[in-house]
Amino acid sequence: MDIVKYIKQHTENLQNGLAHTSTEQRQDLKVTTLGFYALLPNFQEVVSKYIKIDFDIKQLISDIKNENVENYRKQCEKSNAEIDVYSEDYEEPEQLEIFILDAFENSVSETKNIESLVGLLIGVIDTLDYYENFSDEPEYWNDLLEKEVGFQNEILTILKTKGTFNTSIYQNRYENVEFSEL
Repeated sequence: MDIVKYIKQHTENLQNGLAHTSTEQRQDLKVTTLGFYALLPNFQEVVSKYIKIDFDIKQLISDIKNENVENYRKQCEKSNAEIDVYSEDYEEPEQLEIFILDAFENSVSETKNIESLVGLLIGVIDTLDYYENFSDEPEYWNDLLEKEVGFQNEILTILKTKGTFNTSIYQNRYENVEFSEL
């Protein structure tokens, strides 16, 4: 799948579809997509290393649902401000680490921020595309990628009808997928 062809239109569909969601739906969507990112190699370690915050995933989910994420946000801002790319000891994150860091920041952003939700969903696509491009099984990842775009459209349909969904759908969907380090 040439995702570049579809990404602009899909991003617009996400922006339009998420614009009329409720606060609860947005919180649920953050928790849902976080389930995907938590499956990536060293999720918590990467966040701890670069954002310099230790957290319990269950507590993070609870904090997202209760809009109690200000401390996470402040720590993200602080760690971003401290980055010195010209420092001798600067270590540039690997691509998977960037996906994880972006997802963490998007998941703790303000609930009204539609772009963070779009970022979380597009990040899932980008991650699968990355695996397609750099793994030994591009066909396998391509299949997952093609199905993911349709899956996200299904989520938009559910949200549009003011429906709710199980917040572990991403975790369940990808629990048997081996996300190895590339």
